Amino acid sequence: MSDLPSSARTLAALVESATIVGLGTSTREANETFRLVEEATHELIRRGFRTVALLDNQRVGDLYDCYVRGEDVDLDTALGQAWGPWRTTEMRDALVRLRRHNAHHPDDPVRVIAVNGRRALPADYDRVVALLDPVEPATAARIGEIFAVIRTAHDNGEHVQRLRGTHPGVPFVELARTSRDLAAQLSAGPGRDEALRLIDAIVDFHAHALGGGYDAASEERAAAGRLLDHLRRTGDRVVFWEGSAHVAAHGDAMVGAHLRAALGDGYVAVHVTFGHGRLPATDIPRPAPSSLEAVLLDDPGERIIDLRSAVPANLAERRERPWRTRLISGLYQAERDEDHYYELPTLAGSFDVIAFIPTVTPIHPLVIEPETRLGQYGRQTPRHLVLGEGVRVAANCTAWSRIR
Repeated sequence: MSDLPSSARTLAALVESATIVGLGTSTREANETFRLVEEATHELIRRGFRTVALLDNQRVGDLYDCYVRGEDVDLDTALGQAWGPWRTTEMRDALVRLRRHNAHHPDDPVRVIAVNGRRALPADYDRVVALLDPVEPATAARIGEIFAVIRTAHDNGEHVQRLRGTHPGVPFVELARTSRDLAAQLSAGPGRDEALRLIDAIVDFHAHALGGGYDAASEERAAAGRLLDHLRRTGDRVVFWEGSAHVAAHGDAMVGAHLRAALGDGYVAVHVTFGHGRLPATDIPRPAPSSLEAVLLDDPGERIIDLRSAVPANLAERRERPWRTRLISGLYQAERDEDHYYELPTLAGSFDVIAFIPTVTPIHPLVIEPETRLGQYGRQTPRHLVLGEGVRVAANCTAWSRIR
């Protein structure tokens, strides 16, 4: 963006009276949209916001929180456990910046939380193989082969793999259950029993993952509940980073809708979108005619638009009518761009503020150095990542440091 600090200040000034601000982006793969979200977040921190919330695994969020509060956390290892779209250089830099901020404000730190469930992480697959190898190497090897296939769902969901032609065909939950059956046949003992507990969580992950048995309504409601619980428990005002579909305030299904129902005007939804440009895997064409992005692209430059007050004429006449806006997910295909538009019931009912960036460039996927290998069976996993579902990793940073 040509004037990122100014745009971020303008955006923050429009939403600073809220209790929770949802900063939603139409793509997670553009540098400019992420940087605007990050910069606006720091402007909101200057205005008293003290929590950054993400829609990711709570166990990863615990690690981020320990890191930004100055604890001894290997950030690249933690990012390696994150949901694929968060594994970027920009995300790493954002966490480093929050840690630096907290170092200068030790008595008034900013927290990071994640509000998805505590399901399996990639490290859990490695831990299972490491636990079973001393019990029965051949079975551990077979389970490791299965895991090499199904753990890819932490990078790209099965629905994305099917679209790209990389899915093996057998549902991953079935393969996960096969691995559990193999482990259950081994002699009982502490290692086997811990491995079974971890595999149960892996089965649950694949049974409820995107592209599997994902229940969007239930997951979104639960995530909103965790966010509201944090608000009630701490009193911290929150900046929520997610995709625009999740932060939108309309309807009754998504996180943003639950937050609006609970907080009213105390929840403000922001839609950060763009005209065209380049993402890591594809060029994004100019938007379809009559879409929100096409209308915004008619006028030059970046803009921050408050839909609650003076709205530009080209939006005002349809402010309370349906609009189509482009959302770029892992299923996006540029040659079928017309299929990737989301129908908003009304513009003003979905979002309070729009931030528009005409052209974007790719975000930078994080290159994480390979970890030490455990022969053919998998990666050596740091102990602090493999405590299993029964242990609240990093619930207490001091305790977390002791067990590392």
